Amino acid sequence: MKLELFLFRHGALHSKKNILCGWLNLPLSKVGEAQAKILAKKLAKEKIDAGFCSDLIRSKQVLIEVLKNKPRSLVVVDPRLRERHFGALSGELESIFANTSSLKKVEGGFVEGVPGLESMHVVRKRLFPFMNNLLRFMQKEKVNVAISAHKESLMLIQEYLEGLAPDQAEKLKHFPTEYKKYVIEFD
Repeated sequence: MKLELFLFRHGALHSKKNILCGWLNLPLSKVGEAQAKILAKKLAKEKIDAGFCSDLIRSKQVLIEVLKNKPRSLVVVDPRLRERHFGALSGELESIFANTSSLKKVEGGFVEGVPGLESMHVVRKRLFPFMNNLLRFMQKEKVNVAISAHKESLMLIQEYLEGLAPDQAEKLKHFPTEYKKYVIEFD
């Protein structure tokens, strides 16, 4: 039995600055809403039986748009799909930290020793069990699934599905008007 899994991320956020959002619950901007509509059109002919998203509003907004014309689809909100928590860096300008060589870098390109900062290892520990559960659900229920998530969570989902090394997964790009489709074969 072959089933399909669709991965996509949210678009532009309603924020005046290019900040590290993490768990900040910011909605999509008008541009982000338009990006979600473009994505929904691209997925319109795909059979999607269930949609999963994080509990952050931007992830929900994209999934709602994608499933708007699929009223029989099950919707599941799961906080394990959340973006990485940036702790004390949340709400700070990305550029300050991306260009600072004096800060000690850790996996994922950010600094260690920041209160509340979630390492990629910790994110992996919540996402990989989610994926195990999701694949069992798909097989048991025989459903195609869409996942609306975030940059780091999608990167780790692809790491899981494709068996990538962490340094390979970190190079993946996700655009808000594009999606990645996996055809998964179950026994």
